[in-house]
Amino acid sequence: MGQEELNNQQENVTENYQDPIAAQNGEKPAKKSGGAAGIGSTIAAIVVWRLFGLVGGLICLGGFWAVYGICKSKLPLAAKIILSIVVALAFVVLFFVFILVVATLTN
Repeated sequence: MGQEELNNQQENVTENYQDPIAAQNGEKPAKKSGGAAGIGSTIAAIVVWRLFGLVGGLICLGGFWAVYGICKSKLPLAAKIILSIVVALAFVVLFFVFILVVATLTN
């Protein structure tokens, strides 16, 4: 095999290329004007995304303080351990459901 046989697929690539974005009449595609509506929707999306993060953080913080409160209570040690595990699992499930809800809302 010579060098010519290896590179024969690269010969007519640029000659037959057609821009898929260009219009059929050779006109350039119309530019999208970025107005205040685009900026406002971007800011609203950022604010909503930050609020989702804040709610997720509050869920985690609530789980921490719930387990901390159980540990500081006057329950027997076995009850503290079992209740802490149940509450921690409940908050993990709640946070997982929250992540799924946020994922479906942002798509």
